Amino acid sequence: MKVSLYVLALLIITVLLSLVDLPALVKKKQRKELFFLVSLFSIGFILNFLLILGKKLPNPNKLIISLFKALLN
Repeated sequence: MKVSLYVLALLIITVLLSLVDLPALVKKKQRKELFFLVSLFSIGFILNFLLILGKKLPNPNKLIISLFKALLN
């Protein structure tokens, strides 16, 4: 029951943020910004959904450190 309430809250927040931000971008025909915002919303939604389900997510610092090591060497 508790998980379903968190998922519902996540859905409501995502929809509300989308209703606030997306119509202006569609009206101004800003396709790149629209794509970027939808991508960020999708990534955020998926990551939060996985956290609600109790999945262990990898630490992004490891990826960043390995990228910098590869670039600096």
